[in-house]
Amino acid sequence: MWYGEADLGEQLRTMTVTGTSPDGAVRATVTGENRLDLSFQPRRFEWYDEHGLAQQLSALGTTTWVAWTRQRQEILRMSLGQSREEAEQGRDEFRDFRDQEFDQRVRSLLCAGASTDGKVHIVLDGVTRWRVEIAEGSLRRHTAGSFTAETVSAFDALIRDRAMKMSLLKADHFDIGVPRRWLERARAR
Repeated sequence: MWYGEADLGEQLRTMTVTGTSPDGAVRATVTGENRLDLSFQPRRFEWYDEHGLAQQLSALGTTTWVAWTRQRQEILRMSLGQSREEAEQGRDEFRDFRDQEFDQRVRSLLCAGASTDGKVHIVLDGVTRWRVEIAEGSLRRHTAGSFTAETVSAFDALIRDRAMKMSLLKADHFDIGVPRRWLERARAR
């Protein structure tokens, strides 16, 4: 490791990506450890209805997740000392049908999380499409701060669901040493 360089794990942990909703009123920052910080422009939260805010958060989730994924891939590429062309070429080389099948299953993975109060639901469909649903009548029961906390709890639940499903998927495809009995038990949940 060169002087002043952080190791790969540290780079991945400390990366941050920030996105803004299409209307510019909501900002999301996600760290490499999948920690979400969500904030509203002053006095904007009160103007939303559930449907409008859900649309803004869905678009924000999609664009921020894509940026997060790209930054993570860029850090990995740079750690290997590859040019962009070499990284692109490497993705296509040495891929067999099992790799392609794994990629297809990842693209079709459906992950979900709900807030602690059950009023905010987030779905990640495949690798990029985010869908946020907010129960009717629930926004007026919240301040911007309390709604943000509920949304973060739904995001955290989604990330846990995705981590579990990705682990099961990797265990199915790459035989990472997880006993079959444990896999069967985890799938039964």
